[in-house]
Amino acid sequence: MLPLLLICALLAQQTPAFPSQHRVNERHLPYLLRAGRDSRSGTYHIPSTVQNGTSKARFDIPTPETTLDKESISRLDAPQIDSINGTVFEWWYFDAVSETNPDESLVVTFFSSSAEGFPFLDANETSVLNVWLWASFANGTVFADSVPATVATVTGVDGAGTNSSGEWASTGFSWAALTENLSQYEIIVASEKLQVEGRFTLTSVCSDSNRRNRQLAKFAKKRAPYNLPCGIQEGQTVIEIAPHIGWINLIPDAMGEVDMQIHGSTLKFRGPGYHDKNWSDQPFTDSVQSWYWGHGRLGPYSIVWFSYLAMNDPSNATYVSSYIAKDGELLISACDPAILTVRPMGSPETTGGRYPPRIGDIPEGFRLKYDLGEGNGQLEINVSVRMVVAGNGKDYMRWTGDMVGEVIESESQRPMGAGGGDPKERDVRSSSSSCLVGVAVLEQFVMVDDAENEHYQRIL
Repeated sequence: MLPLLLICALLAQQTPAFPSQHRVNERHLPYLLRAGRDSRSGTYHIPSTVQNGTSKARFDIPTPETTLDKESISRLDAPQIDSINGTVFEWWYFDAVSETNPDESLVVTFFSSSAEGFPFLDANETSVLNVWLWASFANGTVFADSVPATVATVTGVDGAGTNSSGEWASTGFSWAALTENLSQYEIIVASEKLQVEGRFTLTSVCSDSNRRNRQLAKFAKKRAPYNLPCGIQEGQTVIEIAPHIGWINLIPDAMGEVDMQIHGSTLKFRGPGYHDKNWSDQPFTDSVQSWYWGHGRLGPYSIVWFSYLAMNDPSNATYVSSYIAKDGELLISACDPAILTVRPMGSPETTGGRYPPRIGDIPEGFRLKYDLGEGNGQLEINVSVRMVVAGNGKDYMRWTGDMVGEVIESESQRPMGAGGGDPKERDVRSSSSSCLVGVAVLEQFVMVDDAENEHYQRIL
């Protein structure tokens, strides 16, 4: 690993922008879950078998004001696909990584999809309902396994008056929101098949790590706000990050607490946690060319990034979503590609730093650059991949990682006379006095092969 000061110096180097335009989807699709909805209790029953017919997805929600009201919040954890046919997918994702040793992590994902819809599931599994668990230990061991469900029940949604919860029956896995504003979750595991038992809690927090020892009830009062792909718009809010890809980030940053017994080994830690959900009305392979996503806590900052290239997109757009909160106060929640640049980093003589990526390009990390707005400078971050938690070394990888970053001040923030010399020759940026450090969970999907002699390589 490079010395901290050298990394800070490298971060101060400007990286080229990749201009694009985020296309806002203006479709307002009708939505009604056809399979087993009890409107009185706000409960959805999702069967384990593939459903016939065309499935419809919801890609926007009503937001009468520029904040989420109780009814809008209640929709966030609801199923966004009206039925699970053979070509759609949806999942609820929860994770945590240790704040003291990023080799320790836990991910639990509740799927409603066939392998045709999401090709990284088991093609031999007949149930469209599966729960996957990935766990990494300080000694380098990684555990990954799944268990199918007979039916999935998601309750307390669409303003039903009870908190969100989900149970994938017969798996021993369930989640429950402990607060009405979805600021606290508890995931319970009691799986005889996987030999896993324990619990995993998320409490949305202000990102200041110095406050982590306060009572959980106090954390919930100042939560890292929800993150929707383009923020919240008045009237109707888009929850589609790119064509046919829905995304809601219900807990961008939480204090995660894990206490699990996995095949007789104890996994117990606390650190940054996270909860989101994705869905689509068409197969993953029809939509995704490449997908970079991650989250973490960097000093007082809670950050989330999502950078995406769509398959066969005539606009060649880069779709992004940027999220930054500082000490629990929202700074950025937007989909403007001018705000965020994400680029892979790789060693010379490798394709790890190629952009756009091709299948088999495995980076050593990523360079992130957030524009904090006029007069606020830029937040620049190097994310170094650490533990491989999931993936096949080709088209899908998930890692834990280390982050090092700093705020680069704009010229307007610098004291008069700072820098000296001819103003035209001075660097218009000045680094902050010290580096920020943190931990992250991140992943990439790359679904396009390397065509013959294509000129796509950009080692940054």
